[in-house]
Formats: sequence, structure tokens, C-alpha cells
Amino acid sequence: MIIGIDLGGTKIAGVLCTPSGKVLTDVHIPTEASQGKKHVIANIKKAISHLANGQRVKIQAIGIGAPGPIIYDEGIVVEAPNLPGWKRVNLKKILQKEFKFPVFVDNDANCAALAEARFGAGKSVRHFLYLTISTGIGGGIIIDKKLYRGAIGAAGEIGHMTIDYQGQQCSCGRLGCLEALASGTALKRKTGLDALSLELAACQGDKKAQKAITELAHYLAIGIGNLVNIFNPQLIVIGGGLSNMRGLLFDPLKKEFKRYALTLPAQSVKIVRAKLGTQAGPLGAAALCL
Repeated sequence: MIIGIDLGGTKIAGVLCTPSGKVLTDVHIPTEASQGKKHVIANIKKAISHLANGQRVKIQAIGIGAPGPIIYDEGIVVEAPNLPGWKRVNLKKILQKEFKFPVFVDNDANCAALAEARFGAGKSVRHFLYLTISTGIGGGIIIDKKLYRGAIGAAGEIGHMTIDYQGQQCSCGRLGCLEALASGTALKRKTGLDALSLELAACQGDKKAQKAITELAHYLAIGIGNLVNIFNPQLIVIGGGLSNMRGLLFDPLKKEFKRYALTLPAQSVKIVRAKLGTQAGPLGAAALCL
């Protein structure tokens, strides 16, 4: 059995699962990030202990998905957004010392991409790109059924692709990133509404809400068009909270990205919604161990 832990800014989600992705039990506990690094690590240990204790199975390994850049080989969280005090935290070393199991640590969006590759929407293809669109925008690159991490493990930062070099400032400090233009945070800044409220307003005929979603699809179409030209994937898999808008977002997106992608790769790619929902993070962390 394998334990997968998704470390988020507000909650820690964990699963105990088989190598085929069958979840035997799960756990959700608050991260309590404001109480500091040691407290958050204690909560991660609490989640792992809950999953491991009382189970009549042998735990083989623990996978952790964490926000921000990760030095994968060493299991170091370089810096974690929304987790105060997290600078170069060797989470792998800390947890292996505690639990005596092999521990693997990677970026949370990479983990979600792995989950969709092994258990979800990308299971039957060799090449696809994963985007998670929620508070921010993250991504993962699957090439020949393997996660592509890049030279230093920093590949897949799709949210920080420049879309408008004179555009809105992003949380990373640069201008016009995809995340600054097409994330849940961007929508909230423009409309004052969260994604669910905006979706409901659009469905009830609110023109401003409909325009905001159309603009979101426009910026995503530019980013996805660029990605299709570079990677020529079979699939673009979109997850995260904003994917719950379904046709409101996907219909204009599927139509418009072809304006920015070359004809041949545009014809050979499909844009689909992720299948695993909220379990993508912890299942992907488990998939690290495989």
C-alpha cells in the first residue's frame, strides 16, 4: 500500500491506496499554516499516522505533493506559497526519519498530472499537458507517459507564461502572466465574485459575468495555443476549481484556441476536463512512489 499526501495552503488531504489507485481510506485535516512550519509538519505527520495506523497492510512508501518549486532528487521544498516560513525545507529527510519508509516529494501540479496519467483522463495517451486552474494556475507535462521535470525540476510552470507583457502584475512580480489574467484570483479581482458565484450569475444571464468568463477563455486560449504549438500533445487536461464551469468555459476555449495554434497540431489535440477532481493531488502524490 502507498500513502499520498497533498499539502495545500488550507488543508492537507491524504489517501491510503493500492498501486492501481483504489483508495482504501482518506483523511482531511486543516493545514493551519499561520501557526508556522513546525506545526504544519506536525499536521502532515498526523495525517500520515492516521492513514498508516490500524491498517492491516504494509506501507511501502509515502508520496508528498507540495506547492512551489521542489528539488525532486533531494525532496526539498524550496519555497511554498501560502506557507509562511517554508524556505528550503527538506521534507523527504524529515519524514523518512520519522516513519522509516521511502519518501518522494514533488510539486503538487506535477502530482496531479501524474494522477491523470496513471488513473485518469490521460491514462490511454502518451503525450499530454495538465493545467490546474483555481486560485492560481499550475501545470504538468507528460511526455511518453513520463513526467517531464526539466533540467532542475522547474518545468511545467504554465501559469507564468507571459500572455500580455504590459498586463496585470502577477504574484510572481512579473507582468501579464497567464495566472494574473485567467485564474480564480484574476476573476475575483475583476468581478468581486468567486468562481461559483460567477458561474451562477452567468447561467442566470448576467452579461458582466458572461463577459468575464469569455475573457478568461480568451487568455487561456492564447496560452493553450502556444503550448499546442510547442508540445504537439494528444490531450490538454484541465482540472482545478474553474474546470467546474464545464461548457461555460470549455466551449469558447475549444473554439478560440485554434486561432493561436497551428492547424496540424490543433486538429490532433483534444481539450478535456480532468477526471479525478479533488483526489488528483493525493493520488498523484501516491503515484510518485510507483
